[in-house]
This record gives sequence, structure tokens and C-alpha cells, in this order.
Amino acid sequence: MKKLISNILIFLIIIFFINIFYSKFILKDNLIKIFGKSVVIVTTGSMEPEINAGDLVIISDREYYKIGDIITYQDDEGFLVTHRIIEMNQDTFIAKGDANNLSDGENSNNNIKGKVIYHSKILGSFVLYFLKPIVVVYVISFIVVNLYFIIIKRNSKNTINENTEEKVELEEIKKEGEINEKN
Repeated sequence: MKKLISNILIFLIIIFFINIFYSKFILKDNLIKIFGKSVVIVTTGSMEPEINAGDLVIISDREYYKIGDIITYQDDEGFLVTHRIIEMNQDTFIAKGDANNLSDGENSNNNIKGKVIYHSKILGSFVLYFLKPIVVVYVISFIVVNLYFIIIKRNSKNTINENTEEKVELEEIKKEGEINEKN
């Protein structure tokens, strides 16, 4: 049972990394989408008090967006911006950060990446902490060391099992020899 769960987890991790590779290098998209949802960390306070700098937001693809929706879109310079729609036409929209005095200007509806469906300061802080280079090094080191010990443990179990099987075979041969001597 443990092996089945382990294999399923490995399969899911491989699928996850294939999805990342496909999104980043094949589609050239700066957002990784899983089941139509993406995760973004907000870096400015333009949406305060609703969404603060450092918050993690989850965005979801939608067919339609309306005035008042908080969306993430890609601006002309390629940056992702999370602001509220204040005007919407058939092909374009205008967004504005809640804390900003000026709107962002007109953008194409095709630039919208998704609507904000959830935001969390705690998860944002957690993700930002684990993205620090030293933490990444520690986490990778921890995983590598644990994998090393798991492999050693499996190899030693296999060696013990092989030695036990050899001993059983030797004992059976000795018993057969003793039986033959008695006869």
C-alpha cells in the first residue's frame, strides 16, 4: 500500500513539473496554470486595504469579467498587474488599484489572466520565505540527504534478504547432506 501511494505521489510530482516546463518553455507563459488556476504574489500596495503587498492571490480563468472584479492582467511591458476593473467595453477594459489615484489606462480583454478568487497574507509570507535562496538550498539538501538514506536503507534490506536466502539455502543443503549420510 505504501509503495502504491509513493508511486502515485511520484507520478503527480512528475506531471506537475511537466506542466511547469510546458507552460514556461513551450507556451512561453509567465503564469503556471493548473486546472485553470494560477498563483501570484502581489508585490505592491496598490490594492490596499483589500489586497496587501506580499499577499498570495489565486486567480481563475473566466469567460466573462465585469466591473468591480479584481483581476490579474499583463500590461504592455509584460508585468502582471492585479487591479479592479472600473470600466469595461466589448474588447477593452480599464483597471485601477484601490489605493491609486489614477487608472491604468485602456487594455485589451485578451490580456486578462484571471479573476482573483482568493488571497492570503499568511500563504504569501510562507511562499516568499521558501523562495529565499538559502531556504531553497536547505530544503534541497534535506531532500537529497533523506533520499540518500532511503536508498541506503533499501539496499541494506535487499542485502540482508539476499544473505538470509543464502543461509536458508545452505541449511537446506546441509540437511539434505545429513539425510543422505543417514541413509
